Amino acid sequence: MKYLAYCRVSTKAQADMDNSLPTQKRIITEYAQKKGYEIVEWYSEAKSGFKGKRTEFTSMLEHLKDPSIEGVLFHKLDRSSRNVGDFSLLDKLMTKEGKKIAVIEGEFDTSRSAGRLAFRNFCNMAVWYSENLSEEVSTKMTEVLRKGYYPTQTPIGYRQGIKGQDSDPKKKYPDRILAPFVKESFKLYATGEFSIRTICEYMRSKGMTNSNGGMLRKGIFERMLKNPFYHGLIEWHKKSVDETVYYEGNHEPLINKKLFDQVQSVFEGRTVKNKKVHDYTYMQTIKCECGHWLISGEHKGHIYLECHNRDCKFTSIREDRLEDQLILNLAQFVLDDDFLNYSKIAIKEMSGNIREDNKEKRKSLNMKLAQLDGRLQKINNAVIEGYFDAQEGIAEKNKIVEEKHSLLQQLGEAEESKENTLWDMTEKMVIGFNYVPYAYRKFNPVAKRRILNFLFLNLQLNGKKLRVQAIPEFEKLKLVNYLLQSEKLLLNYQPNAEKPLKKAFPKMGTALSCSNLQYGGPGWT
Repeated sequence: MKYLAYCRVSTKAQADMDNSLPTQKRIITEYAQKKGYEIVEWYSEAKSGFKGKRTEFTSMLEHLKDPSIEGVLFHKLDRSSRNVGDFSLLDKLMTKEGKKIAVIEGEFDTSRSAGRLAFRNFCNMAVWYSENLSEEVSTKMTEVLRKGYYPTQTPIGYRQGIKGQDSDPKKKYPDRILAPFVKESFKLYATGEFSIRTICEYMRSKGMTNSNGGMLRKGIFERMLKNPFYHGLIEWHKKSVDETVYYEGNHEPLINKKLFDQVQSVFEGRTVKNKKVHDYTYMQTIKCECGHWLISGEHKGHIYLECHNRDCKFTSIREDRLEDQLILNLAQFVLDDDFLNYSKIAIKEMSGNIREDNKEKRKSLNMKLAQLDGRLQKINNAVIEGYFDAQEGIAEKNKIVEEKHSLLQQLGEAEESKENTLWDMTEKMVIGFNYVPYAYRKFNPVAKRRILNFLFLNLQLNGKKLRVQAIPEFEKLKLVNYLLQSEKLLLNYQPNAEKPLKKAFPKMGTALSCSNLQYGGPGWT
C-alpha cells in the first residue's frame, strides 16, 4: 500500500528535539515498516499550522488525490494542521474519496465511522487549543503594552535593557552610538530638501549602521521616519478587530511630536520637495544679481556656478573660489572668548523668570492631564455599559492617548532645569561657530547647505563678489562681538580702568535688546 508522509514543526517547536522533523520522520518510518506501508513521498515544512500559507501541505493534498495513493501518515494529528479549513479538506478526502488518515500517536482507523468521529473530535481539540493559546497571548501582550513596554524587535536607535546594568531590563533605551544618527535623520527629512535615499547615503557615509553593524537600506529609513515610537508612542495593530491602537511607551523619546508631525507632512506631500538631477553643494542656494539661481555644473574637472539668464552679463565662478569668500564671511561670526562669560551672567538673570513661568505652565498642564484621565475613564465605562462598541472606543481612546502624550512631553520640558540647558547650548554654539570657518572645506555638501541656510537669509553674487544677508539674531551677535572687542581695546589704554568685560556689559546688553535691526542688519555685507 502506497502512502504519503507529512511532518511539520512550528517556529516555537523547532528547538524541541522530541518533536523535531528528524524525530517525526524516524517514528513514521518505523510505523510504516511495521504495517508494511510504502512511503512514496515525504512532505515536511517549518510553518505554523494555525495561520499562514503552507506550500508543502497544499502539495501533499493534491498528491493525495492520486488514485494509487492509499492515504497519508502523520506522527500526531496536530502536526497535520491546527485550523478548521485544512481539517475540512482532509475530512473531504477521507469521506468522499476514501483516503485513510493514519495518525501514529493515538492511532485510530478512519475507514470506520468510529475512527472518523475520533478524528473530528481530535481536530476540534487541536483548533480549540490554538485559538485559546492565541487569545491568552493576545491578552498578555495587551497588558505588556499597557505598561509601556515594546514587545517586538527593538527599533533602530534603541537597545534592549541589560540586566544588572539598567534599572529595568525589559525597557528599550537610546543607543549611545545610533540615537544621534536617528535624530539627525528626522531633522534633515523634516526640511523637505532631502530625499530618503540622500539621507540614507549621507548617514552611511557618517558611519551609521543597523543594530548588528550591517548596512542600512532605504526601506529601513522610510519605516523609521514613520514610526511614532521615536516620539514616545507605541503603534500596535490588533488583528482581531483590525484596528491600530496607540499606547504610551515607557522609553525615552528621541524626538518631540512636533518634529515627527513635520516629517509626516513631508511624506504626505504638503511640503514641496525639489527634484534634483545632481546634488551639487550650492544648488538653489546662491542667487545672481539678476535674481536667478546660479546653476552648478562640471567642466574640466572643476565645478562652476553659472547664471542661465540670457540677459545677464554674469558668466560663471569656480566653486572653490566662491568658498573662499564664504569662509571669509563665516569668519565674521567668530566670537570673542569673553563672550561666553557675558552669556553665563545673562543666563543666570533669565533663569529666575523662566522658573516662575514654568510653575504656571506646569499647573495648567497637570489640570489638562487630569481632565484627559477623566475622559478615558468615562469611555471605558461607556464601553462596559454597552453605549458603543469596542472599535468606536478604540478610535476615541487613540485620540486621547495622543493628546495626553503630547501634554506629558510639554510637562517634561517644563520641568527640566533650563539654566543648565541654556548655558550648555550657548557654550556649544559659540565653540561650534568658532570652529566652522576653519573646518568648512572638510564638511560634506549636506552639512555645508545646513550651515548656510541656518545663518543666512540671502546669498548673492554681484559680479564676482559675494554679498550676504544674515538672520537678525546673528547680526546682533556680530554687533555685540565687535562692541566687546572695541571696548576691551579702548580700556587697555586707560590707567586704573575697570575690567574690560565688566564695563562692556551695559553696551552689549543694549545691543542685544535692540529691536530696530532690519533683516541682515544694516544691509548687505
